[in-house]
Amino acid sequence: MITVEEAYQRYLVEVEKNATNDNVANSRDLFCIIFNKFQNKFLSIALQQRGVDDVRWIQNFLVLDKRITESTKKSDHYNFKLPENYFDLADVRAKAEKGKCKDFIKLIEVQTENLNEIITDEFNKPSFEWRETLYTINSNQLSIYVDDFSISEILLNYYRYPNQIKVLNETKFDENLTIEWDNKALNEILNLTTITKN
Repeated sequence: MITVEEAYQRYLVEVEKNATNDNVANSRDLFCIIFNKFQNKFLSIALQQRGVDDVRWIQNFLVLDKRITESTKKSDHYNFKLPENYFDLADVRAKAEKGKCKDFIKLIEVQTENLNEIITDEFNKPSFEWRETLYTINSNQLSIYVDDFSISEILLNYYRYPNQIKVLNETKFDENLTIEWDNKALNEILNLTTITKN
């Protein structure tokens, strides 16, 4: 595993070509800001492309079956708070209950702008019988819409943020926060950081 200090030294070599200046323009603080920005951007690009190779590069950040049971009930939906490290959704399932019957149901994401139209449409509205309902992501939560049934839990598959590196002081990184990328991906991220500097 590559340390943050090693990544910083590689960054300096790339940006400064010879790593001989006084490093004022490329402090550890600035490196943390730039690196965090571009590792998040790299993750975002990989998720947008979603090719087999791209997903392999980011599989380390995929959290499977995160069980979330705590929710708040509103008139026609349940709100489940997303995890603090949530970056992007991969998939979600919900356990619904109606009477004595319990089952996982299919969730269909809808844009909030279309919600009212879809939720009142007889063929698309939430249905325990058809084992499907609608959801939106908003305000750091996932909202699941219901009719005459309830939602007791969700199983969330999501991509989390990579470790956001930081400094302890001007000469030392917080080494408890490791760089989680392999060498190949790290090279791509460092290339992105140096393109903007040159």
